[in-house]
Amino acid sequence: MPRKKKVEETPQMESEKKPVEIVEQEIRELIKTFYQIQKLRVAVELRTKLTKFSLCPNGHLIPLREGSRERCPICDAPVKIVSKEPNPILLNILDVLKNLERGDILKRLNESVKDHILWKSYLSKIKGVGPVMAAYLISVLNPAKFDTVSKMWKYCGLHVVNGKAPRRVAGQKTDWNPFARAMMWRLGESFRMVGGFYRMMYEKFFEDCTRNHKDWTKAHCIAHARRVTVKLFLSHYYYLGRKMLGLDAREPYSCVIKPHECIPPIFDEYEKDEERVIYQLYLKDTWSWETFKKWIDAYKKWLKAREEYEK
Repeated sequence: MPRKKKVEETPQMESEKKPVEIVEQEIRELIKTFYQIQKLRVAVELRTKLTKFSLCPNGHLIPLREGSRERCPICDAPVKIVSKEPNPILLNILDVLKNLERGDILKRLNESVKDHILWKSYLSKIKGVGPVMAAYLISVLNPAKFDTVSKMWKYCGLHVVNGKAPRRVAGQKTDWNPFARAMMWRLGESFRMVGGFYRMMYEKFFEDCTRNHKDWTKAHCIAHARRVTVKLFLSHYYYLGRKMLGLDAREPYSCVIKPHECIPPIFDEYEKDEERVIYQLYLKDTWSWETFKKWIDAYKKWLKAREEYEK
């Protein structure tokens, strides 16, 4: 009898043999390593961009990031502006870090989400959520793991203790996950910088904060708006994620206590006629079609205004 050809095992096939907990731990480690490499790459990149310096007679060579300088910040002596080429060693290190950042780690994280329904049918359509964040959401913050969205919020340190966000105390163990909160901070920043619908919601929450809390600083309102935006996204992710996974999904908490402020999940990108399909499959039990369309129209109006402003 002819011998059966040996099937070469792919990384994806190997991962299917591993317990879910092991796969999740590996993804967490990859994500941490990815951000560590990214942080180092940004630091090296900044050093290679510094090409102008001020030099005084006393030999103080001070980086000049922008503008000009007439006096030395150290000895107040008059200075002259000098330029230098980036260090070739730093340029080589920068290339290595870029390849590491965009190489095997990103490829592995892409592989872990590319065929998952929460990526294909949902997260890939949300601006501000890339494959790295999606890998974390799907593996660690999978909606199937949490009985309620409030438990997901608490895991991420987004709950409230005595009316304030919880803080870490030296010598005390937290009942939430510090890395999860750091990831949610990154997600909030991503929404703030490049988001679509959730950028619109961030702006709304920021304006509400500046209007209702005039004694708060701008930084305080930015942090508050970022936090509330992430909590809104997680409530959408929890509800829609459980629906897509075929699980029971409770009505979002905000819809229970403030029905008039109940905000439906809105995608940044819809294929032809997909709006109606998404609504019928997942949202009709909680939101009316009129409410859903009202928010889609509000988002389109915001996008148009933003495009005109940028022009």
